[in-house]
Amino acid sequence: METWHILVWRICLILALLPHLHQCLSVHFQNKGLLYVALGRDLVLQTQFQITPTEKIVMVIWDYETEKGQGQVRLANHQTALGNPLDQKGALFRVENINSSNYGVYIITVTDQMGNEESAKILVRESVAAPVASLSLQCEVANDRAQWDSPVVSWLVDGIEVSNQTANLSADGRNLYVSGMKGHNYTCVVNSSLGTSVTNYITDSPTPSQSKQSCETWCVVILATILATVVIIILVILTKCGCLSWRCKQRRTNGII
Repeated sequence: METWHILVWRICLILALLPHLHQCLSVHFQNKGLLYVALGRDLVLQTQFQITPTEKIVMVIWDYETEKGQGQVRLANHQTALGNPLDQKGALFRVENINSSNYGVYIITVTDQMGNEESAKILVRESVAAPVASLSLQCEVANDRAQWDSPVVSWLVDGIEVSNQTANLSADGRNLYVSGMKGHNYTCVVNSSLGTSVTNYITDSPTPSQSKQSCETWCVVILATILATVVIIILVILTKCGCLSWRCKQRRTNGII
């Protein structure tokens, strides 16, 4: 009889634990671990809930604390109405025009109808510098015929070949990042067993050497113009002085006669 009671007790215990055995409630951030945001920008924290068909989310809580785990503050508390589970409601949290006091740890806690809780947290830090933008030229190679080898791409800038030591190239050499470069004529050369192909890209802005040559040319033109003007003025003055001198001599000659 005692053995029967023990068996019944074990069955009841197993049945009581079944909901917990089938629990699949979980929550996680789309950006895991660490997130950077600049001052004055908007912060959007997006999470995702995972539940079984029998589970219902009844409460979602958002908390904040400093990076050192101090001063926890309740930010939001979403609770379900009777018969109306939250599902994915409350999964998103937004902070507009973020300031220095908004940096820290954000914690989301999700509770289902059985009282099971799952939490996730993310650290938000200040981005002190904007990401560096880059502009690249890509050398595309048509792959319309079978060949035994792979094309080899090389780049020339203003007629001078560049490499990873002198320029910023992608690993396969097909992309040349031109940010910070002052070239005018960019040439892509593709060599393979099928032959050699060359293509060029010429920018509108001249190179510093071309600008220098242009400046020197204009300086020479301006200087020549000034010198020519000065010479003409001097000639005019000398001509007038010569005329005056001739007239004076003529008058003297007439006076003597």
